Amino acid sequence: MNRYSFTYLVIVYLLFGIYTLNGEIDIDHQLKAALVLMSLFGIPHGAIDNVLFLSKHKVPQLMFYSVYLSTIAVYCCFWYFFPIFSLLFFFLISAFHFGESQLSDYAFKSRFKKSIYTLWGVCLLSTLVFYNQSELLILCQTFTDTVQFGHVFDHPSIDYLFYGSNVMLITILCLKKYRDKNNSQDLLAELFQLFLIHLTFYLFPIVISFTLYFIFLHSMKVLTQEYNYLREVRPALNLKKFIVLLLPHTLVSLIFLFLFYIGIQTQVLPISLFLFSVISISVITLPHAIIMTNFYD
Repeated sequence: MNRYSFTYLVIVYLLFGIYTLNGEIDIDHQLKAALVLMSLFGIPHGAIDNVLFLSKHKVPQLMFYSVYLSTIAVYCCFWYFFPIFSLLFFFLISAFHFGESQLSDYAFKSRFKKSIYTLWGVCLLSTLVFYNQSELLILCQTFTDTVQFGHVFDHPSIDYLFYGSNVMLITILCLKKYRDKNNSQDLLAELFQLFLIHLTFYLFPIVISFTLYFIFLHSMKVLTQEYNYLREVRPALNLKKFIVLLLPHTLVSLIFLFLFYIGIQTQVLPISLFLFSVISISVITLPHAIIMTNFYD
């Protein structure tokens, strides 16, 4: 068991204890805790995309920011004209990004690795939706601008994706371990982490379960990878300097999110908070996923 799985297990155990005592955790407390964790780890893990990319490519910063922000703007336009397509595309890029991060330590043949990364992410997201389908449908129907998403979460293919991706992923991991003759403990650790993800998505509401995965199994791992890489290219870097690197874009992101939140609450922006959350996460994920693919390569 690696340190991320151990931390994840401890948090799940503590939350299960709270649920056992109280029966549930109020949605307001769920959202507040998720917001704090996202601010501390979720947003920062993508806050140095510029540093990572420019450390490998000698291009002007203006060009980098122009392409980065243009990608976000174009995706926002797609959300306006093609919301269903944009949602499905968001799931696809998220699936690949999560799988790439999770399996970055595994050496797959180049012609298969992108498919395997995507399969792992499809397994993750289909499991999340499968165990929380009714909650997602209720959430979509709560707001007029997200009712159309209910057709996505209620589609029969969810069941096929859930069972198919889980069986295929476990089979591929077992075959790889057998072929490479690696230590069986690595396989057991990977399978145990999958079990923890299933357990979390099954036991807890979607806000809690996804936040736990995103923070403790994804963001913290990526932050560690980024820190270790920058230590190699910048020998003078330490934890304090790394945090300073994370701060500027993290604070800018939080300020913009706060301004948009005020706009929604005052009805200046005619969009629900739920739809805004999905769109804002997706448009940031796209350029971040592209940068991280370059980083892992």
